[in-house]
Amino acid sequence: MPSNRRAGRRPGNPHLPFLLLLVVVLAAACGGGQGLPGKTPDEKAIAAAELGVNGADENIPVLLHAVETEPELVQTSAIVALGRIGTPAAVEALGKLSNHEARRIRLAVAQALQDVLPEAYPEAAKVLVEMGRHCLPKGPGKDPDREIRRAVVTSLAVVQQPVGLDYLVDRLKNDYDENVRNTAVKTLGRLKDPRAVDVLIEVFHTDNTHNQAWAIESLGEIGDPRAIPTVKEALDIDVTYDAIVRGKAAWALMQLAGKDAIPDLEEALAKEPDDMAAVRMAHALAKLGVKEAIPVLEDRLLHAEREFARAEAARALKDVGRKESFEVVDRAFREDRSGLVKKEAGQAAIALIRKYHLEPGKKDAGSGEDSR
Repeated sequence: MPSNRRAGRRPGNPHLPFLLLLVVVLAAACGGGQGLPGKTPDEKAIAAAELGVNGADENIPVLLHAVETEPELVQTSAIVALGRIGTPAAVEALGKLSNHEARRIRLAVAQALQDVLPEAYPEAAKVLVEMGRHCLPKGPGKDPDREIRRAVVTSLAVVQQPVGLDYLVDRLKNDYDENVRNTAVKTLGRLKDPRAVDVLIEVFHTDNTHNQAWAIESLGEIGDPRAIPTVKEALDIDVTYDAIVRGKAAWALMQLAGKDAIPDLEEALAKEPDDMAAVRMAHALAKLGVKEAIPVLEDRLLHAEREFARAEAARALKDVGRKESFEVVDRAFREDRSGLVKKEAGQAAIALIRKYHLEPGKKDAGSGEDSR
C-alpha cells in the first residue's frame, strides 16, 4: 500500500487528498490500524500534513495516534495538522497534548493553537492560558520553557480572548523577556479592555522605549480617557526623547480626545524636529479636519531625509490628501530613488485619482500645471 501511494503522489493528481483520506479511514477501520500510510518518517509527515484540512474532525484520531507513536518529524507535522483542522474538537485534542513531557511537543501545540478556526478561539485561549501558567521561570537563570511562553503569548495575540487578560497583564508586569512583554503590550491593545489601562500606563513610566511606544499605541486603541494625561506626557518633546513614542502618542491622542486634541497636536508639531514624528502628527491633525496640516505632509514627502518618513507621508496623503496633493505624489513617484517611496507614492496617486476623479497629465489633475 505505501508503494502504491508513492506512485500516486504524481504532481497534479487531483484525487490524492481523497485517496489519502480513504486509506486512513480504511486503515483505522481495520483492527489496530490507526497508523499513517508511508514507510519513512518523511512520507508519514507528508501524510499527516495532508490531513490538516479545516473542519476535518474525522482525521483527529489518526493524528493523535501519530503524536503518540511516531518520531519527532511526524509528531510535529501531526500537531500542525490538528491546528489547521482548527475545530473545537481539534483544540480539545491539542489540549490533551499541552502537558506533554516533551518540551518540543508543548511548543508545537502552543504554536498550532494560533491556526485554529475563529469558532474555536475561546477554547484555544483557555488551553493557552493554562499552558502559560505552567511555563513560568523557575528562578533566576532557570527558564527552560521560555520559548513556549513566547509562543503562548504570540498565540494569545492571535485568538484575542478576554480570558487571556490576567495572564498577559501578569507577564507584562513580571516577565524579564522583552519579546514576551512586547507581545503582551500589543495584545492588550487589541483586546481593548479598559482593565489593562493601569498596567499600560505603568509600562510607559518604567519599561524601555520600545515597549513605551507600544504601550502608548495600545492606550489609544483601548480608548479609555483615563490615559489622556499619560499620552499628552508622551507627546511632549521635553519629556519624551524618543521620536517613535511621540509619533504614536500623536495618533493615540487623536483617538482618545478627538478634536480636543488639536491644540496639543499643533503645539507639538510646531516643535517637532523628527520627520517621522512630524508626519504622524500632521496626519492626525488632517484626520481631525485641520487642512493646514496637509502641506506639511506634502513637504515631508518631497524633502524628508529618511525614506521611511517619506513613505509614511505618502501613506498619509493616500488617506487625507487634497486634490492638489496629486502633483506632489506624482513627482515623488517619478523622482524619488527609493523603491519603497515609489511604491507608496504610486498607491497614493491611484487613490487620489479615484477620490477626485482626476485625469493624470491634464492641467486639472494637480495644482493647475501639466503633471507629465
